[in-house]
Amino acid sequence: MSEIDPLTLEILWQRLIAVADQMSTTLARTAFSTTITASNDYGCVLVDADAQCIAHAHRSLPIFNRTMPYTCSIVLERFGRKNIAPGDVFISNDPWQNAGHHPDITVITPFFKNETLVGFAASIAHHADVGGSIDTNRVTDSYEEGLLIPLVRLYQGGALNQTVLDFVAANVRLPTAVIGDIHAQAAANQTGAERCLALLDEYDLPDLRAVSREIHRRSEAAMRTAIGALPDGVYRSQVIVDELDQPLKLVCALEVRGDEIFIDFSGTSPQQPRGGINVTFTFTHGQISYALKATLLPDVPGNDGCYRPIHASAPPGCILNAQRPASCNQRHRIGAHIFGAVLRALAKVLPDRVIAGSGFLVSTRVFTTAAEDGAVEHCYLFSAGGMGANDRSNGISTVQVPALAGAVPVELFEITVPVLTRCREFITDSGGAGRRRGGLAQRMELGLLPGFDGSAIVAVHAAGQHVPPFGLHGGGGGISAEILRDGGALTRAEKVEIASALPLTDSDMTVGFDTAAGGGYGSPLERALEDVQADVRDGLVSLEQAETVYGVILEPGTAKLDRGASEEKRRQLASCG
Repeated sequence: MSEIDPLTLEILWQRLIAVADQMSTTLARTAFSTTITASNDYGCVLVDADAQCIAHAHRSLPIFNRTMPYTCSIVLERFGRKNIAPGDVFISNDPWQNAGHHPDITVITPFFKNETLVGFAASIAHHADVGGSIDTNRVTDSYEEGLLIPLVRLYQGGALNQTVLDFVAANVRLPTAVIGDIHAQAAANQTGAERCLALLDEYDLPDLRAVSREIHRRSEAAMRTAIGALPDGVYRSQVIVDELDQPLKLVCALEVRGDEIFIDFSGTSPQQPRGGINVTFTFTHGQISYALKATLLPDVPGNDGCYRPIHASAPPGCILNAQRPASCNQRHRIGAHIFGAVLRALAKVLPDRVIAGSGFLVSTRVFTTAAEDGAVEHCYLFSAGGMGANDRSNGISTVQVPALAGAVPVELFEITVPVLTRCREFITDSGGAGRRRGGLAQRMELGLLPGFDGSAIVAVHAAGQHVPPFGLHGGGGGISAEILRDGGALTRAEKVEIASALPLTDSDMTVGFDTAAGGGYGSPLERALEDVQADVRDGLVSLEQAETVYGVILEPGTAKLDRGASEEKRRQLASCG
């Protein structure tokens, strides 16, 4: 088939996306750990024989969609097309060749038709453990961050390389879960390969080249049209990040040149000697691509054609292009700010298309040890901050941006580890004020389950503790994150300035945190009166903030709105500022 008509192309395109979705379903239903089954911290893609992404699953994390094709290209480069055979499966978690930190393990399955390589089915998942230090603030290089799996064959000609799994099992705290999840990834890939080959047979196609070429051509043209609508020029932004001992800066220069975009991060702070917050360029490039795709071309299914007009760079040795052996296991604490830096630059030319700053992920690892037999249980707990508002809508509360992974339900978390969730609630007044309000943050409090004879380590890593998410066009910033510990309720808590591994040794102790919240968009004095009234009624905004920030006076205990007083108050606030 040399040329594909538009109707057939659309059918094939949607069928390929459906195949990727089937991979996703297989992985989610066969995996062992809650990071995959509940948090959906994984990705599944179909890649053509030239290592170009054709389609990804709907629930596939955006950053993973950009890194897996790159890893496939390394498979081709390192092993050679002629040396890749049916039944081969490859595995790696090298941060510089995959998704930027050790817990993300990539599994790649090439598939063949008539002995000819036609594509790859690839999956990546955040694994329950890869060894290394629990307290990543203290690590000084990647060697302390756990097992590194170089790009090797997991299967060769259909035969399992048991030595690889033996190495993995010997270096992790939870071998059953980790090995089970690796097998689940291989099963998901096999599902994708089989379904893709069946689709080729159904349409009598020798390979994926014609379909891939047309998908990429049309997607590239659409992205170039979107970029071409922007005025040429250089648009700059700077984000200050305060994650360890000193402020760091991300300096973004976004240049629109015809129908192409060039983004450079020269001037960004250098990589750091400890703390795991360094970012490899694979992750940086993925964040840049995602921010631009989501803003400029949200309705076209993601594939490599969308990204061909986008060119990104960051100086080697800066914190966004960290060089070996920099520590990088907490790379999302800095990497999440890349999304905001790109959006702040775009806000100058697309004010109605971008969102304000979003509250960042609080990543929590809970390890419990039973006193009687030393049995170790573990669970990840991802807690999202609030999403930034935009010109058309409020920010969504407690949703991860830009990661998009989910939270483990409290009930599942408490079944997995003997830790009680004592509090999980929205934080009133946390969202940035504006014509559109930022999404709210959440507060969590954890303690040992009463009656559990043992102890726990809660490793809490919260981005955005010192620099709150930004507002746009007159909107206020969201609240910053906090980590709290004490011997009782969080109202008496001690604030922990730097994220670290915190102990729980008895049922009276607690560890908790507040996430950051989303920034607001537009002046709060322009917010519709009925929207402020609804926020107060729902407990999202207090009566005090309604009056002092939004200029709206409500009568407590009633649904009555004093419009005259509110308008007068608005005029007073406007004259002050």
